[in-house]
Amino acid sequence: MLNEPTTIASVARLIGDTLQTEYDTDPTPFFADVQIDTTKFYRPGSRILFSKMNPLWQLAFEASGDAEFGWKVGSRVTPGDFFVLGHAWLASDTLHDAMERLCRFINVLSTIGGQMNLQSHGDSYSLVETGAGRLVQPQQVAQDAGCAALLRMCDFVSAAPVRPIQVNLPATASASGVDFARKFGCPVTFEGNQEAWRFDAEDLDAPLTGAVPDVADSTDRIAENYIASLDDGAVAYEVRQMIVQLLPSGHVDQDTIASKLHRSRSTLQRQLGSEGTSYRDIVESTREELAKKYLQDSEYTQAQIAVMVGFSDQSNFARAFKRWTGVSPGEFQKAA
Repeated sequence: MLNEPTTIASVARLIGDTLQTEYDTDPTPFFADVQIDTTKFYRPGSRILFSKMNPLWQLAFEASGDAEFGWKVGSRVTPGDFFVLGHAWLASDTLHDAMERLCRFINVLSTIGGQMNLQSHGDSYSLVETGAGRLVQPQQVAQDAGCAALLRMCDFVSAAPVRPIQVNLPATASASGVDFARKFGCPVTFEGNQEAWRFDAEDLDAPLTGAVPDVADSTDRIAENYIASLDDGAVAYEVRQMIVQLLPSGHVDQDTIASKLHRSRSTLQRQLGSEGTSYRDIVESTREELAKKYLQDSEYTQAQIAVMVGFSDQSNFARAFKRWTGVSPGEFQKAA
């Protein structure tokens, strides 16, 4: 798949360390099973394909037999595990400043897509992450680790513990077996597919004693360059994300996408060509990947999937799917 998502390699190392120390389980066979190169653990900024990380999380979680495995992994995080984002976090003026950097540089941690932003409500702020635009979905145990890691990162920079005053997690998290209210120390709801942490504004706006503005500015530039280097197909990635959002509406013609990305059609064609791809190729590959995902999830009918990936009817979708894969949607679903 073009621009296949990646995760910072330190996450895999933390999974292995947690298995070894908390459960006396050797992680080596799991790394071998999913073909993860463990030498990457010691190369700053190195990355691992998300297609390897998701099964690693599942194998490790099953081996632990512990509903709180993800929390234990996330609780081991240090700023260095977040590479340049961790250094930028440590040098930030306030937690508000640090969380703005998290939103801005989230791709340092993972390039699976989605959106994160910090919203102001006057006397409080909400850190909100949605799954909109994701081509793949992380394991719940991985999302648990992310929650624990954020709490731990707050502890690294604040003199006194800073905790949210209200948290909403995606509805699917309610079945995880984790006592989230105890973990967060505040009320927790489970609605939709959005994760939202609300903080008291005074907590996030309080000055941090470790603030070093010059260092923060320098790490911002390093983070920007690092993210740009992750994938040579930066424009193709933008196009893909926009297509994912607009496919159900059917408005994914090249002129529409070019306009939404503030480019002319000819400029977009030229940029994609320099990245070795074309608009048509991206549309086709995006439709194929989404169709496979929806068929594997078994949550939708084939007629619904046809609409979700931008086809006017099921028969056109079926013909296109067989052209992509050599099998019908039904055959693919049975084999999944």
